[in-house]
Amino acid sequence: AAKYFDAGDVQANGFQIVEDDRTGDTFTETGASYMGFAVSALLASALADNPRYAIAFTGDGSFMMNPQILIDAVEHGVNAMIVLFDNRAMAAITGLQKAQYRRGFRTSDSVSVDYVAMATAVKGVKAVFAGASADELRTALSEARAHHGLSLVHVPVYGGDDPLGGMGAYGSWNVGNWVDDVQARYLQQNI
Repeated sequence: AAKYFDAGDVQANGFQIVEDDRTGDTFTETGASYMGFAVSALLASALADNPRYAIAFTGDGSFMMNPQILIDAVEHGVNAMIVLFDNRAMAAITGLQKAQYRRGFRTSDSVSVDYVAMATAVKGVKAVFAGASADELRTALSEARAHHGLSLVHVPVYGGDDPLGGMGAYGSWNVGNWVDDVQARYLQQNI
């Protein structure tokens, strides 16, 4: 299957564990933070002469940038799966905020979303809940893969501060109280 990784922790963590059988199996927005890239990329298979089965790995924040894919995929006959990791927060941004400022700011979600009900509301989409164990996840993935059309697997994931619950945030992010300086230097360059 072709694999599309969305922005943030999904991409950073996915690249550390993905294994490909050939070149051209994995695609990403290369760290540009285009939230919603992975699910949007699924639509490309509707245009392909020989479409491959595709899997979009996305977080809850990125998915909500383009939930329209649920309708577009059915309309255009996309055969693919969305694996939606739901930590009810924008984990990459929260991690960078905490690494730089020691606290998160407006990146958690106090509103619960039933993604299975949301996806199932679109006729032709198969949506399944991944459960809370490895066996339940395997069953959900198999069920979703067996569906001809678009499927969505809702995977709840831990989103707290315990370092064993994630891979951490490393590096820096050019957003903060130095934005004006970064912008000024960017505008001075000649590319």
